[in-house]
Amino acid sequence: MDHDSLLADLRRLRDKRIFFGHQSVGVDIMKGVKDLTEAAPELSPVFVAADAASLPAGGWFADLRIGRNGYPIEKCAAFRETVIRLGRGTLDIAMMKFCYADIGPQTNPAEVFDAYARTVEGLRTAFPGTVFVHATIPYTVRTASWRIQAKRVLGRGDRSRGGNLQRTRFNGLLTGAFSGEPVFDVARVESTHPGGRRESFTHEGETAFSLVGEYTRDGGHLNETGRRLAGRELLRVLAAAGEK
Repeated sequence: MDHDSLLADLRRLRDKRIFFGHQSVGVDIMKGVKDLTEAAPELSPVFVAADAASLPAGGWFADLRIGRNGYPIEKCAAFRETVIRLGRGTLDIAMMKFCYADIGPQTNPAEVFDAYARTVEGLRTAFPGTVFVHATIPYTVRTASWRIQAKRVLGRGDRSRGGNLQRTRFNGLLTGAFSGEPVFDVARVESTHPGGRRESFTHEGETAFSLVGEYTRDGGHLNETGRRLAGRELLRVLAAAGEK
């Protein structure tokens, strides 16, 4: 990890007002961001809760758990409400991230994407001075083939492959629609091994991706390695977005 580029990104973000709406994987990512800023406390953003009664003058990095897992439309509404409240001041950058729990094997990813896109377009109209950063949906670890067979013998289904396929479809919609705009591609970070190979598989005739086992503590949430990788990418994307 390039220490000089990290310091440069932190300098760019120092005076920005940033809001990040998320759930538990977002908590992991924020821990990764804070891990990284320990190396340069003098450049660290001022971390605050987005629902605080008052926010400090100058720059800050506000985050908040929005909505409930499994209810992506509710998360869009919560993000909209928080941006409207914060946007009465000067909100430089805003971003929300869905959780892997928001899209499962039976979810229609196009419906979730359409709700998200409508939310962002409405907010852009209301707050033209705010840069909206988009985020892909994270993955879970893919169940090994032999475990799937064992589950079938026991009469149990497996959701990991179907869920990750739908998440891959959503991520394709998002990165395609917002090409050229800032995207925090946490899904790519999570599915890319240290050597650059992606953790992929074929399901229903399509290529899909899954979380690298080395990056997780429970198959879905990030361990220290995963959260630092994701946190570094988030800082990079936010710093670039802040230059727009």
